Amino acid sequence: MKRIELLAPAGSMESLIAAAQAGCDAVYLGLTSFSARAFAGNFSHEEFQEAVRYCHRRDIKVYVTVNTLLFETELENAIKEIRFLYENDADAVLIQDLGLFHVVRKCFPDLAVHCSTQMHIHNINGAAFMKDCGAERVVLARETPLDIVREISSGGIETEVFAYGALCISYSGQCLMSESVKNRSGNRGMCAQLCRMKYDVNGSRNPDGEYVLSPRDLNVAERVGDLIEAGISSLKIEGRMKRPEYVYLAVRTFREAIDAYYAGKAYRISDERMRELMLMFNRGFTEGHLFGASTAERMSHYRPNHRGLTIGKVESFRNGKVTVVLSDDLYQHDGLRILNEPVDTGLTAVRIEKNGLLVNEAHAGDRVVLDCASKPYPKKGQLLQKTSDSRLLEKIRTQISAAERKAPLTMTYTATPGKPFTVNCTDADGRCVKAESDTPVQTAQKAPLSHERIREALIKTGEYPYAVTEVTGVTDNAFLPVSVINDVRRRVLDEMDRMREKRHERAGEKPYTETLSPVPMPAYRLIVDDTWNGGEKAVTCIGSTGTAFKKSPAVHENEYNENCIENTVVSEAGMLGLTLKNCIAGMTLNIANSYAAAFVLGIPGIDAVILSSELNGVQLSNLLQAFRERCGFELPCFRLVYGRRTVMFIKDGFTEHPDSVHEIEDLHHLRFPVQHRNGVTEILEAEPYRSENSSCPGSYVILTTENVDQKKEIEKEAYEEVFGRV
Repeated sequence: MKRIELLAPAGSMESLIAAAQAGCDAVYLGLTSFSARAFAGNFSHEEFQEAVRYCHRRDIKVYVTVNTLLFETELENAIKEIRFLYENDADAVLIQDLGLFHVVRKCFPDLAVHCSTQMHIHNINGAAFMKDCGAERVVLARETPLDIVREISSGGIETEVFAYGALCISYSGQCLMSESVKNRSGNRGMCAQLCRMKYDVNGSRNPDGEYVLSPRDLNVAERVGDLIEAGISSLKIEGRMKRPEYVYLAVRTFREAIDAYYAGKAYRISDERMRELMLMFNRGFTEGHLFGASTAERMSHYRPNHRGLTIGKVESFRNGKVTVVLSDDLYQHDGLRILNEPVDTGLTAVRIEKNGLLVNEAHAGDRVVLDCASKPYPKKGQLLQKTSDSRLLEKIRTQISAAERKAPLTMTYTATPGKPFTVNCTDADGRCVKAESDTPVQTAQKAPLSHERIREALIKTGEYPYAVTEVTGVTDNAFLPVSVINDVRRRVLDEMDRMREKRHERAGEKPYTETLSPVPMPAYRLIVDDTWNGGEKAVTCIGSTGTAFKKSPAVHENEYNENCIENTVVSEAGMLGLTLKNCIAGMTLNIANSYAAAFVLGIPGIDAVILSSELNGVQLSNLLQAFRERCGFELPCFRLVYGRRTVMFIKDGFTEHPDSVHEIEDLHHLRFPVQHRNGVTEILEAEPYRSENSSCPGSYVILTTENVDQKKEIEKEAYEEVFGRV
């Protein structure tokens, strides 16, 4: 069985080094453009090249996230970035956009592509379809349970599963909440994290806490054995926005868990390690949908941010100083938070007073006085939380900067008088390099060089990322200055560096080609979607001569059993590999550029496309023009002109009784309708999306909370606009 990969986040070079030192097998990082973590440090081209050199020398793979939704004018630059990654030895790219995926498979067929979790692959059919399209790996939705993960993993495609870190409440790639409310698209790396805000439920405060959409953090370190046995290829740690110490501690924990499994040992997180993990960052831990956690076990309604650990209780506050009775250790420069309302009170232990004296540490039972100038002011009885531990951070920094991770090498030398001193060097993967001296070996006049003396010189690798584990060779009454041996050692290690840095022999970029037979615009020009009220069959295609349409769910975990899908709006990738007839690519497929449109229109049975609602008028016109110029005919497509979009799809809901939730309301009094069906809670946007349609041949209307008269008027206006123009 191939060993499972431990995949670490790298938001910066410092975090990458921390991950390497902790024992990761691969890292994922983003460049400064087209990354779903736009606010992470990310890497310039020069920094990426250095990252590849650093990682490949140490047997660490480098995956690059190019995983945002792309508009037409961005594609050229996105392809340039792919070209740069291709030429500079990236091990794989993670992609969300179907258009970019399509281009990469056409133009860079020997570049490994991983389907980002933003692509919303969550069932067997979706994974099989992407495999057939050329994907090497799928990053599965965090909602996917272990039994389905196991089935997908047995299907011949690599599976990557999140194992630690922040959770999204909505299926990734399907969350429009940030885009709808803040005009910051989560699909384009700019999520405003509205799931971490306060909401009322059905007009009242939720008794378990106001942060009703805020999940806990994932931690399945103690279930690593189950994941390995399920056939998963890669365990992924979330955290490109986190500090290097966080990355080191999380990776170290999973390295220990993985190694324990392969050594035949059970793994349990020690009390000390759990304490460290909680101090580094936690919203409370959960094993998530992966292991069937209940709603109460998954959600953090009480607080949406880092909880830290409780270390004391407020006794009094006066004149900018708070007196606290400690229940745990406190050190100078620790980060602290007092749980308060309407927000917490933040402070740092710059000055710790104990019995009238300044101290640099205090312990359980001590009464201490701390400076506290922040508002709201603390009150008696409130809890003091430690959110960062200065000594823990220093301890981890020391571990990161300790003895560097090194790859094993073996060396064989030949020291024969009259011939150059020769060293052959081999790594664990069988790569072999050779170097020899400029001058010949001399015959020893007195004391010949011993094997031990030569070995001592060859194993001194210094700052090179290698450890020489074995030295063999033959010396026959030979003499050579140690400086010559050192020079040959440097040459052979430099050559090993060069060989290990370049892991892929690329065949070269191929021209983009795609020949589509012209697809006419369907007879209908208006699609009216009333499935919110009428179920999956409540789709009316006006002008379709009475054909009944339906819309497939955006979430469908089970395997499809139908032989043929007809007259359907296709909402997720799992359906694209089925036998389709007279179907429409739905809006939740996130078609935002001409390449993505060409990709889905090339699938037999797809007759038209509903374009992404994230496109504005100019972007849509650019898409249509590019498609026309490249494919030679007009794209048969529809644009959303009216309707409340589903801004979140949430598996199993966010409260203990999801069926009872009909509406949530934020602090700005925006009200979001809620519906629960087929095990998925859907949250609608607060106000209907509206757009004129001056360029797209067809219009799309979503009806939800409108009354009968409103629905008739909306349909009439949309009908008159599109049919009046055509």
